[in-house]
Amino acid sequence: MEEELAQLASQQYYVDYGSEILQDRLLSLVPSYIPDREITSTKTPEKWVQLIITAHKKGLHTKRRLEKQKVKEDVVDLARLKWPLLFSHFYEAFKFSGPSLPKNDVIVAVNWTGVYFVDEQEQVLLELSFPEITAVSSSRGGKLQGQSFTLATIKGDEYTFTSNNAEDIRDLVVTFLEGLKKRSKYVVALMDCPNPGAEPTFLSFSKGDLILLDEHSGEHVMNSGWAHGVNDRTKQRGDFPVDCVYVVPTITRPQYDIVALVTMSPDQRRESINFSQLNLCDKEEKSKAYTLEEFSYDYFRPPPKSTLGRVMISKARGKERLWSCSREPLKQPLLKKVVAHEELSQEACLAFIDILHRSSC
Repeated sequence: MEEELAQLASQQYYVDYGSEILQDRLLSLVPSYIPDREITSTKTPEKWVQLIITAHKKGLHTKRRLEKQKVKEDVVDLARLKWPLLFSHFYEAFKFSGPSLPKNDVIVAVNWTGVYFVDEQEQVLLELSFPEITAVSSSRGGKLQGQSFTLATIKGDEYTFTSNNAEDIRDLVVTFLEGLKKRSKYVVALMDCPNPGAEPTFLSFSKGDLILLDEHSGEHVMNSGWAHGVNDRTKQRGDFPVDCVYVVPTITRPQYDIVALVTMSPDQRRESINFSQLNLCDKEEKSKAYTLEEFSYDYFRPPPKSTLGRVMISKARGKERLWSCSREPLKQPLLKKVVAHEELSQEACLAFIDILHRSSC
């Protein structure tokens, strides 16, 4: 994280002032370049200056004297990869049916990686990557008395949400799915396809094999009778009939579990998912208990604002560690619901001082 922040700060300085760094100027800029929570007693502004200078010397933007516009584009590309939620279209929705979620009132975030469902605190309740989505539809009226959209997943789940923007959500998801399929380089074999006559140019494969398109794209597969690719399992290459494969909507290598689910029957999918859920439950039982720090994020007054949003770095709550032990008298109460009440605020601070006195006796 330090290196990434230093790199971003170096790029920002380059855009603002060019390739030559003046240490005094950079030191004055550190508070505006680096989030408050990342400036601490161990990571002082002076230390950040050294980190940024090191990144500046190594950076391609300084070595190659890149155009400032190109540097800005590089920053956006990095942010898009690291924090895709920030590059989303957001819509309010209510879950009407489907597998349970922690909350039914949700915010739908659609971006180039998939569809996210988050709550008001920006906690992700459900994430569906585009390779997991097999169908999307929308409807008006009926039982829901309004607009709704439905997402079907490769696991066999169906989620239906009501939203005033249901058709916009459907159109956006369809646009992403179609675009990813056209650009995809990955298909999955839906059936066994042996070489009929030991043809040297024919690619044989088994049901469930992942095939990498080396000469074509998904658009060619969807509009032609034959395509050329490499069987990821056997490493053989050749031509194959496209009606035997499924185009995976992705531009990156699909995860193994997604590839496996493509060719499973409904019963096999249920068995596989149940097994995965059992493993997940075991991991959750061993997970860390709810801590005072976590409690503070939900119920304590907010710390000073940071230069990066909460979506970008989860649980980034500022450098003021309100939950940690301190012998400094409180100037404000900790609980959010008390801060607005002057009398309660005074009593809370006085009570804290009294506790300090008693604990020191």
